[in-house]
Amino acid sequence: MNDYDVIIVGGGIAGLTAAAYASKANLRVCLIEKHTSFGGNISSFSYHGHQFDGGIRSIESSGVLKPMIADLDLDITLIKSPVTLGIKHDVITLSDRNDMDAYEALLIKHFPKEAGAIKAIVKKMKNILNHMDVLYGIDNPIIVDIKKRPRYALSLIPWLFKFIPTILTINRLTMPVNNYLRKYTNNQALIDIITQHFFKSTPTFFALGYFNIYFDYYYPLGGTGQLIKALEDSLSTTNATLLKSKKITSIDAYNHEVTDHQGTVYRYKKLVWAADLNALYNQLTPLNTFNPRTQSRINAKKELLINKRGAESVLTVYLQTDLPLDYFSAIASGHFFYTASTLGIHANTYDYSKDQSTLFDTLKSLYDLETYEISIPALRDSSLSPKNETGLIVAILFSYDLIKHIEDCGFYDDFKAMTQTHFIKHLSQSIYPNLENHIIRSFCSTPLTVKNNTSSTDGAIIGWAYDSNPIPVHHKMSKITQSVNTPIPDIYQAGQWSFSPAGVPISIITGKLAADKTIKALKPIKY
Repeated sequence: MNDYDVIIVGGGIAGLTAAAYASKANLRVCLIEKHTSFGGNISSFSYHGHQFDGGIRSIESSGVLKPMIADLDLDITLIKSPVTLGIKHDVITLSDRNDMDAYEALLIKHFPKEAGAIKAIVKKMKNILNHMDVLYGIDNPIIVDIKKRPRYALSLIPWLFKFIPTILTINRLTMPVNNYLRKYTNNQALIDIITQHFFKSTPTFFALGYFNIYFDYYYPLGGTGQLIKALEDSLSTTNATLLKSKKITSIDAYNHEVTDHQGTVYRYKKLVWAADLNALYNQLTPLNTFNPRTQSRINAKKELLINKRGAESVLTVYLQTDLPLDYFSAIASGHFFYTASTLGIHANTYDYSKDQSTLFDTLKSLYDLETYEISIPALRDSSLSPKNETGLIVAILFSYDLIKHIEDCGFYDDFKAMTQTHFIKHLSQSIYPNLENHIIRSFCSTPLTVKNNTSSTDGAIIGWAYDSNPIPVHHKMSKITQSVNTPIPDIYQAGQWSFSPAGVPISIITGKLAADKTIKALKPIKY
């Protein structure tokens, strides 16, 4: 009863993608998720009549999401999700690359002495956007079923001639973006304003080309969790076995068995590990049954993972207000990156104090300098909040180590209360006047919440920290087809921990790659 062609561990977007394609090929599939629901960093939930997104706030297609939805015939509707950027009281909305001129003008207004540097930086951004157009300007060939779209091959050949130089450019621009921008300016505040909503040591190509992703953001009607629901609904019509609340506790890779926390044993021909990569290697049973070369390769990988950290996590405050949607739509779009100060986050330095008052005062100063990602689901889909009310999701990047320090010091609950109060006060005194007098309810999610909900190392939402030395997985686009391989026989990896930098498109691609390799090994593709 528990014998399968392929077992997939981890029910996030990568695991669901792998399960969908493997099931489509008529393989006997079992998808195992340790939590009570699928989705991982993509989720939606209802709270007092408001629908909130528990993970990512919009989803970029990047030539991956939309063709995957079409190929799997998923029942989901995507709408464009425009992004707004704001500094102090100046706000611009990004629709296409013509808005890069407005972005340049916005920076120059606040840093007039850096006008020359800003023009040079924006010129470089535009140049990188040309390469991003190549990278994401065609439906990804890993996803597309060429048999269904024979004319696609005609566009693929000329695209490949552009793709190769683009890959070379990407590989040349892997240095941390903060370091790269010092070629143009020594003004740390300006560098912060351009980069502080990115993760630490984000590669230059990814950061400076991110406007291409802003132009490509979509929002599923009903909330981001609708993507997960559509995949789950699609799988429910197949012979796939979907298991929730089942934690895999050991992996006998030699005998092709995994065991869950209740002692149930599942046998596989191929295993796709779409969960935290540390857990895979930590749960392997003794390896002396493998030949010495295989043992050596597995041990080398385990050693490589030791002490590797996840990227930053997020600190999020959820707000329910009695303000109507038009109050917020008059200010910004439903996906808003807002910075109230031009001092930059480097203006705030601190040590981890064990004194609550000292640490909280320091954090309040940091909050005043941060760039906030503000998401308003009902501005994309008005049904997601009750009439004359609006729900907001307000988030900043935050350190897992810091939140653990706060918990260890015993003032975790006080920290969450302080954070909610200060976020509301900060927004009331800046971009949303009088907001604090219109709060119905508020609650807070921290990196500990993310870790508990997703079992992700350090509560990370994009996989490995960019300053890992070395990054323990492939991080060049030219190597992405190899990213799903592991040194463990008949086991593939997928998801945010299998490639860097990671996101929804990479997770989908690696899920599809793992499924393709499994299908090829076990039987011909019969879609």
